[in-house]
Amino acid sequence: PPDGEGEGLHGLGPNAGELPKGADNVQFTWKSAIFTTFVCGGVLWYYEYLIRRKQEEGRAVTKQEYIGKPKLGGPFELLDRQGKPVTEKDFLGQYLLIYFGFTFCPDICPQEMEKQTRAVELIDQAIGPVVTPVFISVDPTRDDPPQVDDYCKEFHPRIVGLTGTPEQVKAVSRAYRVYFNEGIKNSEKDYLIDHSIIHYFVGKNGKFVEFFGKNMTAVEIAASMKKTILEDQEKARQRKARRGVESADGEEE
Repeated sequence: PPDGEGEGLHGLGPNAGELPKGADNVQFTWKSAIFTTFVCGGVLWYYEYLIRRKQEEGRAVTKQEYIGKPKLGGPFELLDRQGKPVTEKDFLGQYLLIYFGFTFCPDICPQEMEKQTRAVELIDQAIGPVVTPVFISVDPTRDDPPQVDDYCKEFHPRIVGLTGTPEQVKAVSRAYRVYFNEGIKNSEKDYLIDHSIIHYFVGKNGKFVEFFGKNMTAVEIAASMKKTILEDQEKARQRKARRGVESADGEEE
């Protein structure tokens, strides 16, 4: 063959026409780089999220330490089951377990009302009838006093059912920071209400003590209330004893 021709064909070898291995490696490297960038970005974002959450939790704890209990409750004016006006002053001297709901609620409210009833019954058995269960309607349009009266009778004879005008209901809901919102209305009387699912424990002085979320059982609610009530009773005994000592000292003088 002519000089160089055979050598050129031989130089191509059996892998002639194939891309260099480096080309595949370059493509793979770019994919890896992009994937690694996304992964690192996600990890960095999650790390920053954890830091922010930790900081927020720290601020919340600090705020709780400085402020103490959330500022809930306050003056209100509503209508009782007989349609008579009542205010927070009518309940002074009583412990209250308050639940906000509506009588047309298909499932959640009946469950929570049964929980409220059971918690009060447990306190009745352990200490006596010292806690008054209260139901406040967030549906003043449909829940008039007779409707609320019939509803409360289904659960416990001592439940105080309250309703009122839309303005009155909004005012007491704001005082306890209760969220409620009407859903889609099929008619003026056919709709559901989305609302907070919380029980509020109020002391004999009318001040908020504690709230209990949906996950709390009746037994847990009763145990927490019992602890507070017994502590209050012990403080009252100590105050009475101190007054007795002071009175005796005054007589001796």
